[in-house]
Amino acid sequence: MPHFCSTDSGDAQIAYLDSGGNDCGAPIIFVPGFTDVADDYTEMLPSLGRRAAIVELRGHGRSQAAPGPYDSDTLGRDVGAVVDAITDGPVHVMTFSRGTTYALAWVLTNPDRVRSISIGDYVPEEIELTEDIMLGLLDGRWRGTPVRDRVDHDAAIATVRAARTQSFWEPLSRSQIPLMAVRSPSSPVINDANWARYRRLFPEARLHEFANSPHDIFRPVRTRFPSLVREHMAAAEKAIISLEDRGTPA
Repeated sequence: MPHFCSTDSGDAQIAYLDSGGNDCGAPIIFVPGFTDVADDYTEMLPSLGRRAAIVELRGHGRSQAAPGPYDSDTLGRDVGAVVDAITDGPVHVMTFSRGTTYALAWVLTNPDRVRSISIGDYVPEEIELTEDIMLGLLDGRWRGTPVRDRVDHDAAIATVRAARTQSFWEPLSRSQIPLMAVRSPSSPVINDANWARYRRLFPEARLHEFANSPHDIFRPVRTRFPSLVREHMAAAEKAIISLEDRGTPA
């Protein structure tokens, strides 16, 4: 049964929802979006087919809202703390929306521990937001509940203030980690130019469009993205086995 755990990230206690079960040699680390909490994803866990941990970054859900800092490197270390709490081996990384930034901050400093990456409706970048945008998000609702009940107000503002524009496109393409990405064409997050950039920089990537989804690609079918993640992980592991059978280092 899924259960909540916490781990020490140095200056904050980071909560994560652990599905339990067989990790098949490499569990999943899922870093969801900025207004998400782990409880949003309990129903999708069986679709992933193996042990998964859903990260609640500092200031989100059950995680501690530390005094600071809130830059992407620090939030990347929060992700790493959860990875280390559940395994000392490899993982598959799954992301949605702005959680992609903080997952990739960890991935790109630990590429040898990553077997695959699955990105949900986001680009491999850190994007700066204005405080007006963040205040608008905080005053709104997400998946039926007030955002202020999901994310600590001061932590959210601190995260926005700490953000800096940076690109992960080229470093991620050089890593050669098997990539899968999903976009909603009706969402402004991945425009046509960025989708073409995915195709150009990641010619072997699995790219999918959910034409009937908004930015929340878990609507209207909650299991569609997780099922694709499961297929992508299986393909990545099959490729590793094939390389090992040929005596080629994975």
